[in-house]
Amino acid sequence: MSQWKPVKEKDRYGIAIHNFHQDAAYRIKLMVGEAVHILEENGGWFFGYSTKNRAVRGIFPKSYIHIKECIVDRTGPVEVVTLKQPHVVQELTSVLREWGHIWKHLYIIHSEHFETIEHRIYELIRYRSKILSGTLPVDELKEIKQLVTSKIDMGNKLLDLDMVVRDDQGNILNPDITSTIQLYWQHELATERIKKATSVPMEKAQKTLTQYSHIFFVSVRNFVCKMSEDAELLMTLYDAKEGRAITENYVVRWSKEGLARDIDQLHNLRVLFTDLGSRDLSREKVYLVCYVVRVGAMEVRDPDHRRSSHVPKKVHAEGMRRPFGVAAMDVTLYITGKIEGNEEEHHFIPFLQCCERDNLDGTLRRILTLKELPQKEHKGQGLWTSLKLLHGDLKQVREENPHLVLGNVTIARKMGFPEVILPGDVRNDLYLTLVSGEFSKGSKSTDRNVEVTVRVCNEKGQSIPGVITLGGGVEMINEYRSVIYYHEDKPRWFEIFKVAVPIEEFKGSHLKFMFKHRSSNETKDKTEKPFAMSYVKLMQENGTTLPDKEHELLVYKIDHKKFEDNDLGYLSLPSMRQELTEGQKPQLGGISLSSKDSFTIHTNVCSTKLTQDVDLLGLLNWISHPEVLKDSLAALMTVDGEEVVKFLQDVLDALFNILMQNSDSDLYDNMVFECLLYIIGLVSDRKYQHFQPVLDLYIQESFSATLAYNKLIVVLKYHIDNANCTDSQNKDLMLKTMKSLQYCIRFIVRSRQLFSELNEGKDQQQFELSLKQLLQSITGMMCYNTDNTLTVQGTCLKFLPFTIPDILTVFSATELSGLLTELINKLPPTRLTKQKMMTVNDIVHSKLFLYSDCRAVLLPVITAHIKELLESKEEGRAGVEFRNKTKSVAKVARMLGASKQKLHTHCGNSEEVVLCVKILSDIMELLFRKDIGPTAPDVKEIMLTVLRTVIQTTITMDRENPLVGRLVAVMISIFRQMTAHHFEVYIGHFVTITDLLDFLMEILLVFKDLVSKPVYPKDWCEMIMLQNSVILKSLRFFSHTIRDYFFQPFEHQAWNNFFHCAIAFLTQPALQLDVFSQNKRARIIGRYKDMRRETGFEIRSMWFNLGQYKIQFVPGLVGPFLEMTLIPETELRRATIPIFFDMMQCEFYSSRVSSESFGDTKRNTANIKAHFSEFENEMIAKLDILVEGGRGDEHYKELFGEIMLDRCENHSTMRDQGMKFVKTVTRLMERLLEYRFIITDENKENRMSCTVNLLDFYSEINRKEMYIRYVNKLCDLHLECDNYTEAAYTLKLHSKLLHWSDAPLPPLLKSHKYPTCQTHRELKEALYYDIIDYFDKGKMWECAIAVCKELASQYEEEVFDYKQLSLLLKKESHFYDSIMKQIRPEPEYFRVAYYGRGFPAFLQNKVFVYRGKEYERLSDFSSRTLNQLPNAELMNKLTPPGEDIMESPHQYVQINKVDPLMDDRKQRLSGKPINDQILRYHRVNDIQKFRFSRPIHRKELSGGDGDNEFASLWLERTVLVTSYPLPGILRWFPVTSTDTYQVSPLQNAIETMEVTNKALRDLIIAHRSDPTLQLNPLSLKINGIVDAAVMGGVTNYEKAFFTTQYLEAHPEDAVLINKLQDLIASQIPLLELCIQIHRQRAPPSLMPFQQRLEECFAEMQNHVESKYGKKTCDLKFENAKFVTMRRQFSSASTHTDNHRLSEVSLTSSEGSRSRVSSLTRSQVASLKNFATTFNFSNINSSNTLGRAAVSHHGSSPSKQHSIGSPSVSSRSQSMFSKTSSSASLKGTSKRDKSTKEGKRRSSRKSDHESSSNVKAAASSSQWYTTPECELSPPVISSVATTTVFELRQELTPKRPLRSEVERERRMSRPSSGQFQTSSRFSTTTILTTRVNGSNTTPCSNRDSIGTTDSTASEEDLIPPPLPQKAREADYCNLPDEPDSVVSEPVRLLTPRVRNKPPPPEPVEKVSPPTPPPKKPALKPSLG
Repeated sequence: MSQWKPVKEKDRYGIAIHNFHQDAAYRIKLMVGEAVHILEENGGWFFGYSTKNRAVRGIFPKSYIHIKECIVDRTGPVEVVTLKQPHVVQELTSVLREWGHIWKHLYIIHSEHFETIEHRIYELIRYRSKILSGTLPVDELKEIKQLVTSKIDMGNKLLDLDMVVRDDQGNILNPDITSTIQLYWQHELATERIKKATSVPMEKAQKTLTQYSHIFFVSVRNFVCKMSEDAELLMTLYDAKEGRAITENYVVRWSKEGLARDIDQLHNLRVLFTDLGSRDLSREKVYLVCYVVRVGAMEVRDPDHRRSSHVPKKVHAEGMRRPFGVAAMDVTLYITGKIEGNEEEHHFIPFLQCCERDNLDGTLRRILTLKELPQKEHKGQGLWTSLKLLHGDLKQVREENPHLVLGNVTIARKMGFPEVILPGDVRNDLYLTLVSGEFSKGSKSTDRNVEVTVRVCNEKGQSIPGVITLGGGVEMINEYRSVIYYHEDKPRWFEIFKVAVPIEEFKGSHLKFMFKHRSSNETKDKTEKPFAMSYVKLMQENGTTLPDKEHELLVYKIDHKKFEDNDLGYLSLPSMRQELTEGQKPQLGGISLSSKDSFTIHTNVCSTKLTQDVDLLGLLNWISHPEVLKDSLAALMTVDGEEVVKFLQDVLDALFNILMQNSDSDLYDNMVFECLLYIIGLVSDRKYQHFQPVLDLYIQESFSATLAYNKLIVVLKYHIDNANCTDSQNKDLMLKTMKSLQYCIRFIVRSRQLFSELNEGKDQQQFELSLKQLLQSITGMMCYNTDNTLTVQGTCLKFLPFTIPDILTVFSATELSGLLTELINKLPPTRLTKQKMMTVNDIVHSKLFLYSDCRAVLLPVITAHIKELLESKEEGRAGVEFRNKTKSVAKVARMLGASKQKLHTHCGNSEEVVLCVKILSDIMELLFRKDIGPTAPDVKEIMLTVLRTVIQTTITMDRENPLVGRLVAVMISIFRQMTAHHFEVYIGHFVTITDLLDFLMEILLVFKDLVSKPVYPKDWCEMIMLQNSVILKSLRFFSHTIRDYFFQPFEHQAWNNFFHCAIAFLTQPALQLDVFSQNKRARIIGRYKDMRRETGFEIRSMWFNLGQYKIQFVPGLVGPFLEMTLIPETELRRATIPIFFDMMQCEFYSSRVSSESFGDTKRNTANIKAHFSEFENEMIAKLDILVEGGRGDEHYKELFGEIMLDRCENHSTMRDQGMKFVKTVTRLMERLLEYRFIITDENKENRMSCTVNLLDFYSEINRKEMYIRYVNKLCDLHLECDNYTEAAYTLKLHSKLLHWSDAPLPPLLKSHKYPTCQTHRELKEALYYDIIDYFDKGKMWECAIAVCKELASQYEEEVFDYKQLSLLLKKESHFYDSIMKQIRPEPEYFRVAYYGRGFPAFLQNKVFVYRGKEYERLSDFSSRTLNQLPNAELMNKLTPPGEDIMESPHQYVQINKVDPLMDDRKQRLSGKPINDQILRYHRVNDIQKFRFSRPIHRKELSGGDGDNEFASLWLERTVLVTSYPLPGILRWFPVTSTDTYQVSPLQNAIETMEVTNKALRDLIIAHRSDPTLQLNPLSLKINGIVDAAVMGGVTNYEKAFFTTQYLEAHPEDAVLINKLQDLIASQIPLLELCIQIHRQRAPPSLMPFQQRLEECFAEMQNHVESKYGKKTCDLKFENAKFVTMRRQFSSASTHTDNHRLSEVSLTSSEGSRSRVSSLTRSQVASLKNFATTFNFSNINSSNTLGRAAVSHHGSSPSKQHSIGSPSVSSRSQSMFSKTSSSASLKGTSKRDKSTKEGKRRSSRKSDHESSSNVKAAASSSQWYTTPECELSPPVISSVATTTVFELRQELTPKRPLRSEVERERRMSRPSSGQFQTSSRFSTTTILTTRVNGSNTTPCSNRDSIGTTDSTASEEDLIPPPLPQKAREADYCNLPDEPDSVVSEPVRLLTPRVRNKPPPPEPVEKVSPPTPPPKKPALKPSLG
């Protein structure tokens, strides 16, 4: 096979055009569209890699790849292959890929930006296609490029991506070839640009501020008016305040048909009123006025159709101009820009017709006086226009608004010059206004109809054609005809028109006015001739134009007999009234003066060629009149600037001629110089600044005074030398001189150049000397320190730099540099500092700075001044004083910190500091250029002079300061441009080693600060990365410096600071490549590599260079190094983890004697420590903080273990200690990672579990401070969840570490929550008070009392603080009171098993017992648990799962209720008359043992009838033991052991009967105490027992157990059978009482039902009594007595707040729920009375219970306790008599027990224990029952019953300690409704499948017959009650002797509670207490 060979560079990029999936060796898989980089080729194969996975290289076929031409970029450290495409396309491709990933994520998180980004992506795709098409013209491509980059920038901002910096063309800047300063500024500009783009655009409003010229655009849409003749519309802008038009007219000729006369202009009637300035925009009232002039006959006549049609045409042809009307609109708001005009919006301008005698001006004034023209005035007639104000001159407007102004748009100029006169704007316009006239009648009988005709005539009297115009939009005309007013002898025209005479004809021309009467009679009109005339010359005799003012002209009558048209004699006559002498009556030929007549005009000349100024003319013609030259020069300074700039070149020529040709130098040179200053000053003015190019052009091309330089230098030097003169006039002159310095020097230089060219460089030395002297004079002037020279010096400094380019053309650059430095230095130190720095700034930007020899002269001075300024200003704080303070190494860090804090609270910076930073920035920017010669010396100069100052200023500057970013950029720029040689020079320039140390301290602090608290925003990626690359480069140099200078003698702080700085650099967010997108990561690596690795290797190198001094950094550097190694970069980790082993060795071999060093112990091993506890402690502490903070991962844990174990194993001495340590750390990491993973979980329980795991671990390894830290965390978690009890237990862990002593607290035991506690006693006391408070809130008053007692003993016996003791005992008393009076809801317990590997490690295949929340039922608990496990599947059977489930990757959960079993430790309570309130606590608290049952059928073990399921229904009962008692530091603990045993069907039956009888007793008592209770529950209960059709009666038991077969098979059960028969017999008297009650309460409608009940009962009674004998009942029912009781105790309710007595919840046959209403207080009282007065003398021992349990159901919103209900089984008869006088009646009935019946009770215990908890059809909330049980009769009811309790004298573990009848009570409680019941519940089991005596158990819709004690009945579907409830945990009655057969196996199987030892008591040298839980693996035997 041929060899592999490299491919051509241009062919290295390809695209896969087909999927390639081959499993053979070396192949890589490709997808269509995937990009590949090709490296080599061989035959039909390529070798390379996919861009999606660059790490994997392989081969792929050529035929699958399409080659695209590419470019290989090798500028960075990694070569980059990119397609040969425009940069913008490459960027678009990259951006679209990146946005695509983010866009998908936005969809997932439902971001509001999803659609915005989608829209942007599609837009960018379209633009990309357009650009790639290659069909776009250059201009459009440029526009699209700008648009695309703008959209990319805004999108990046929206997505919080990095900002892209670009050059002016939109190309992405390459940081490698861009200076630091430039990069910074581009970031600033980009930020501003994006900010503007994303904010509301306000650009247009601001734009007007920068424009000097404005244009008002008007478009005429229509003119609506009733006309019979054509008209002229003359539009103008009119200033209402001044009462005059301000622009020319725009003329539209409108036909009577209602259209424009000019068809070409149809729909294109647009005008631009140009040249408006800011003063025009600020006019108070501006109107758009339209004068309408009718053109036609004198009078408007209706057309006469009888006449021939040609007559009116004739009239029209010579039509008269008659006034028609005016339309006007206030446009002030549009002109000022307050309203934005719109060319599409049409405005209606109402039209007002002239009255009979009214003129147009009068009509306009009438309109102006009216606020709004009423409809009746304008009658809907008017002008429709569009308006818009445009900004800029005509050229700008044409560019920016081509749609408005392109094409044939009329221009109407302002009647006057614009604010800025453009040099090329040549005008010669005369605006003539016909104001008014007064004419006598003459020979006429009426006033004349006067028409004025105006012509422009030359000196020969010939009319000049085409020089007059009405305004814009119409052609030029030969003569102007005025409007004619009918019979008006004093016409007022106010008509304006323009006369534009060519400049060459202007001087001899004059205006000729002819006045003619126009007759309304056509015939007469033809014969009319002018009756008078006037004239006026355009130029005056002195050569100036007609002045701009009103002129009253003389009117000459014409005698036509003598007058000839071509007679020019009138020109010799006076033309104006002011020329006429008194009494003079001029006349000539046929004309004579008419003294009565008058005619007034107004002229306004706008000319750039002609002047009205005599003084200006005098100067221009100075040769003709040299005698008035002095006056002319003096007068020139008073001439209006407008006139001067118009004649700029002529004036300058005249001045230089005077300068050169005049002999009297002393007089005229100064005057000419002053005139020059005046002209230069004018041109510098904003109004005339456009004439600067004219002046520049003049100097360059027209200026010709070759000797002027000598005189100018002399004059200039003279003035500068006299600058200190106190004369104010001189001061003004000096100011003007300095302002004009640039042009003065320019004139001098140009003059010298011209002379030199003419004379071949003659007198060059002389010129250079004089110029040097001039510059020295300027320098000398800077020395003055007087007030009157201050402004002159400042002005000189401002304008001097502008002369540099000109001076350089004729003067040596280095000499000039020297003079400038001298000038800067001469200025007194505190004088004009700001202006001095501005001058320096200008010098830096001048050409001088481009020459290296000039920089060598200038830089030392500039940098010295900058240094001085930065150090002297408060902002700098880095002056000499600061340096002195920080000389000492020990003080460096402290001082830096202090100065930061001291730092000014000022908001801004002084202008000088801003300038200093700017100058430095500009210098560094310049020095980055490659075209300015060598820069190394300049960098060296800057480095040596200002680098330290910049560093110190950076340190002290507030981060909020806007200047800090620029200053840092300067510092980074200096370091960037420093070479290795520079670093060496800089390090070497420090005089002492202390100075060097100071510098290193500062720079390392600055670097650390920059990376820890970045100066630049996080999206300035390029700037931050450049900064980082420079810091890394610097750190490398400084690491060598530290090694070289600070190893011997060793300087700890230098090394320490280096390590901290380098690690801060390494761990900064900006370098964590793993969190960046692929694009960004590739970009950074391509340009900078992974800087973390390089820094890590540098740190490693430094560490191993420490040698014997390493021990000084252990354990100080453990934390920083750990932070470094936790960075997810494998190579870095591998390189740096071994440092830890080195640290361990360092400490291990270090000396116990502090004076000894590492080297000493090497020589003498006697004193070595031989341990590394400090390192270990630090490692564990820091690992905890860092991993919790998000660092570290599984890979790190494994890598750490692998590397460290390997080293420890191979180390002889440290092997054991080291391996133990590594394993400890690995275990800790495992727990911490688990904790971190779960800590963000919403499931607080998981967080608590992980926290306890860590507590456990820290206890085990004796880390007290970490232990306390997690104790506090756990406590806080509990408090967040309101788990006050658990929070108290948690705090007890901390308190156990403390002693009752006044010893000071060691730091390890201190708590941040109690910062003021300084001794053991103080902290323990504070903790105890919190514990008491939490126990109180958790209603665990018994626990609170125990803590109180311990605290009280301290107050009483140790500290004798009786005051506190008193308060504490009061609190204790309150707790006792609460125990007795307040009702506490009893928590339920639940078993939760987590199966499968899908759970976190601490849950996998483990079983826990959970303590429920208040009132939380199984359904609620299940919902809550499953809500927190959204991926978990609930198992519907309680059978243990197989391996397939336990090892599956999924999550499975088993949940069921368990009953708490009291411990043997409670023996002290047995046999005592204890109040139920007290007992209730002990039944459900401090419990470590729990149980639950599930039914199983075992026919093989059952005797008797095999078909009777009662005979085969066994219970499988499971007892669970938890690791710690509940409640504890968690609400749950893992199960440590489980034991399962079985309960026989007979025992199950006994338990069921006991519970049923108990339920009946409760119902009897409840109904006796409250006759208002609902009857329904009682009805259902009785019916369920007596009606064999419903429940089957007791026959099932008889068939199952009372047969000879059964007895033969089970002879050992004889006693139990007797017991069951006894219980059946005991039920009859109870049923009898129930039926009596029912009869009394039943309404008539229920009588048939009552009869049915009685019949069934009679049958049952006969059957039972005949078989099992007759029993009596201790309860009696007497109605009268009952009623009396209620009345008697109705007022006693105040003693029983919140104490409710009984509540029963039942379910109807249809599954509907009913609830018994809660008892009132009076009812409670009456019931108490009944309990104390009831007669129990007839109680038979065989059918009574020793005590009745409290019924506790959740269906009622209140708690009701059944009192005094006798038991169904045989118990003590003396129960009630014993407690009848007890204070707490509620509890007394339960406390009375007879000791006489002890043995009997004990014998019944086994029966009770073995009674089944089976409930074949489980409650509605159970999900692990199966439909296998086909249950016969339908359920009628489910009566809540209460367990019968008794405490025995001696508790033994022979039987489980809790009765299964607890289940019945649970069933009776309503659920929260989360688990709804199926309608199938209407048919359920009979007694044969009951559990715990529940007579009616609804069948579940689940798939298992198995049920547990936690099964809830249908009532459980009712929401839980709101008030607190009390619950009775079942308390078993256990027999003293084992008289039942089943008791034996029970005794063997039931485990004793193997309670874990309590957490170890704290001993200082022992570990903290080990917290629960321990988590054993799940035993498969669990049910």
